[in-house]
Amino acid sequence: MKFNAGKSAAYLKQPDPSIRAVLIYGTDLGLVHERVTLLAKSFVEDLSDPFRVSELTGSEIKSDPARLIDEAAAQSLIGGERVVLVKLGGEDIAKPLLQFLDEDIQSSLVIVEAGDLTPRSTVRKLIEKSDAAATIACYSDDLSALGSLIDAVMRENQKMINSEAKEYLLTNLGSDRMVSRGELEKLITYSGDQKEILLDDAMAAIGDNGALSIDEIVYAVADGNRASLETNLARAFVEGTSPIAVLRAAIRHYQRLHLAAGFMRQGLSSRQAVKSLKPPVIFLFVDRFVRQLDRWSGEKIARALAVLTEAEINCKSTGLPAEAVCGRALMSLSQAARH
Repeated sequence: MKFNAGKSAAYLKQPDPSIRAVLIYGTDLGLVHERVTLLAKSFVEDLSDPFRVSELTGSEIKSDPARLIDEAAAQSLIGGERVVLVKLGGEDIAKPLLQFLDEDIQSSLVIVEAGDLTPRSTVRKLIEKSDAAATIACYSDDLSALGSLIDAVMRENQKMINSEAKEYLLTNLGSDRMVSRGELEKLITYSGDQKEILLDDAMAAIGDNGALSIDEIVYAVADGNRASLETNLARAFVEGTSPIAVLRAAIRHYQRLHLAAGFMRQGLSSRQAVKSLKPPVIFLFVDRFVRQLDRWSGEKIARALAVLTEAEINCKSTGLPAEAVCGRALMSLSQAARH
């Protein structure tokens, strides 16, 4: 069966014993791993316990299909429930999974951890069709989910966070759940014994995570500042920042420019339009955003979005070096900003 977001949350909170296998997959590998760990720990607290946890890879099952049933049917020598954790690469293990689900045996819960799987994936299709198995999809955090994560981490650590600091985190944390949680835990450590986290704390602890670097790239593009763009883009690529991540950040920025331009057409000033955006523009960039609104017309914004969208598609489909494709698109927009 296929769990939606609500059913996924309910199941992870209170697992249904009739479910014998769970596939947790998606583009957000951090969230995938977090949910695999959360589910497994609801059965076995210590996941390093070799008597109660078996770990397999897709390639191991592919080369020895009976291994899955053997591990799932094994009993713990010290008692208690068991789990079988399967790390899936691109292997097709649908047949061993089907055989396992068809077997009438008392078994461990099988948890399959995978990256993004298309609807055509045989493993995904098999589990979605089974009444004894379930799929949980994990996609990049939207602002609502990211806000919930921030609140949860604060509660776990008996901390409060003021609105400015939270807005900063919403803007500067990435979309990967595991990375975001790691950055939040770094912030908790940085804050020490203080009860409330303020904007300065968030900027000091999170400011070096790459998000500000991407912001500087995007603002340099819309400012028409070629020198800043070249410097920050080169540094981002050296640090391993994905060209796709940069392009998507630029797309989001121009979408916000487009939205603010719409507010101006309704009679607001450029500064009033910027203040109307949700989430708010970080105060460090407000003046630059206002100037960009005066620089970019609605027609130019639309052309910029077309250029960026085409660049993202080309990065994924043409085989051309993604960094070069990204760089050319951003340089062309930086030049357009100056005319």
